[in-house]
Amino acid sequence: AWTPAGALEDDASQPILIEADDVEVLEAQNTSIYVGNVQVDQGSMRLLGDHVTVYHRDDRRPRFMIALGSPASFKQLLDNNEGEVLASAKRMEYDADKDELTLIEDALLIQGADRVASERIVYDRARAHFRAGGSGRVKITITPDEE
Repeated sequence: AWTPAGALEDDASQPILIEADDVEVLEAQNTSIYVGNVQVDQGSMRLLGDHVTVYHRDDRRPRFMIALGSPASFKQLLDNNEGEVLASAKRMEYDADKDELTLIEDALLIQGADRVASERIVYDRARAHFRAGGSGRVKITITPDEE
């Protein structure tokens, strides 16, 4: 049962903390590049990757993020004690305006007991809603709720 379980509502307004082995800041392009054991935290959200590029707005808030890894991984708690969302893919793109996370290549999304595997999954972080597809088959395992 894919009931709409929103991500923790205050996560999006929390500060973003990023750690990495190396960082390069390109002020002129409003871009920063993080390399090596990158960890991005915002509220209950955590993203891990080998290489993360962050495109900033003029006020320095992230507008778009690209994470690469083998694989990159993402997790976030859901509202109302619904558990957490786990995701992994070789490439993840996060669009802050849409609050959407796109998983590309060997994409896997796990929400509660349900799992989705596809070459491409778009995950709406605010509404905990996803769509999958692109090339190849989409595999979904739905586990019934315990009575």
